[in-house]
Amino acid sequence: MASFNLHFGTDVQGEPYDVAAAVERLDATIICLQEDWIPAEPDRATDDPVADVGHALGVTLHRAHLRSRQWRATLDGAANGGPGRLCISILTALPVISYEVIGLGQGPGDPIPRVAQVLLLRSPAGGQLRLINTHLTCSVASPLQLWRLWRRLRADPVPTVLAGDLNMPAVVARRCAGLTGLVRGATFPAMQPVVQLDHVLVSAGVRAGSGTVLPPAGSDHRPVRAQLHGINGWHRV
Repeated sequence: MASFNLHFGTDVQGEPYDVAAAVERLDATIICLQEDWIPAEPDRATDDPVADVGHALGVTLHRAHLRSRQWRATLDGAANGGPGRLCISILTALPVISYEVIGLGQGPGDPIPRVAQVLLLRSPAGGQLRLINTHLTCSVASPLQLWRLWRRLRADPVPTVLAGDLNMPAVVARRCAGLTGLVRGATFPAMQPVVQLDHVLVSAGVRAGSGTVLPPAGSDHRPVRAQLHGINGWHRV
């Protein structure tokens, strides 16, 4: 599985990069995406590259919209600065048993309401995995959002993977949720990373393999990827 903050489909200079190619190169059965941007009035097939990749790969796309169509991206966002929708998204080739979106509120000074996507997935071997994708606030409230999210979900012992841009370093992320980090290495900023903001965390019941930080792929964050070897009879993700 992999996680990648797309940065609205632009590089650090605000210039667009090939999002579809970057996502496809992640080469994962499960892909969690943050800052997935959809223009309000797409006029080309390439205006929704994430959906295009999902269609080409024959996988399921689940999206949670964070801001409405009326929001206008700045130079920090979409290259054209036009109105559109900001999302977090999951691409998965595995059957989805259930899906919900959990609101996490807004951090101080953060105009974006944060949410978590929660999917229950089934493997061909019959095992189940809970997958959480989120992009936490860029304010100091991100550890509190993570702690509240995991407190809500931890009563259900189903094996869980939590991935995304958590906007906190690894030691804080692991301590807030009490989960195991599979990826260790700086992810931000992409060209000369100094801090790990992007994580793949797992609960008890998940037999994990290796995790790695991938090379720059166009965004201001580096993607991360990890392997899962066993979950209740599930042999590999």
